[in-house]
Amino acid sequence: MGEQIDMARLRRLIDGVLLTLYTRYTAKELPALCERLGLPAPSEGTTKHERLVATLTACPDDRLPDVAEAVLEHEELGQAERMALQDVLWLGRHHVQIPSRTRRELAKDFDLSDHLGYPDRFMGLLGRLWHLDNDPLSGWTTTTNSLRNQIERHVIRFPDDWTTEHFFEQLGAFEAPHSRFGHFLEGLASSVVLPDEPAQRRFVEMANRHLNPAGARLSQHGQADG
Repeated sequence: MGEQIDMARLRRLIDGVLLTLYTRYTAKELPALCERLGLPAPSEGTTKHERLVATLTACPDDRLPDVAEAVLEHEELGQAERMALQDVLWLGRHHVQIPSRTRRELAKDFDLSDHLGYPDRFMGLLGRLWHLDNDPLSGWTTTTNSLRNQIERHVIRFPDDWTTEHFFEQLGAFEAPHSRFGHFLEGLASSVVLPDEPAQRRFVEMANRHLNPAGARLSQHGQADG
């Protein structure tokens, strides 16, 4: 299922990104930036921020999802910014409803050892989907306190420290939007994250034991269907 995208929220989120982007680019670079993001060409004059605001205002709603996709692909974003954009975009696409109980039962049955054989790929997936690092604006900047550091210690270096269920709890996976959890499972099943084909098959078979009763199914190509 998919829901109608909240265009007003999506526009506000893109506007928030532009508020930071204008500081990264010179006035001469704004036309190339707008072209890369699929925004109308910026007008002449005024400040860089005002020019970017004006070009976003001129962008019709039906082009906003493509702009958001381009922002996610081409621009460096804070984790909170990235996740907010993803959630709005993914809500408007087909996604499978995966109940919290199903997620917990899957986590209890999930042996991470195959994935931990490829720690860089595994951490790359987590970094794309979850908030792993401290927000420097919050005042908590010590890396040892970050979720990334805790996962590297308690999941990768000392895998017996945390159960998979506790790991999912720390990620926020049990309460995450259905679309984000679905993308997480798809990533775990992908050859990019788990290049060992027998290991992929084991994970997909395990996941489907829990997903099938909920009317969902994961393919070995990393696609969740309902």
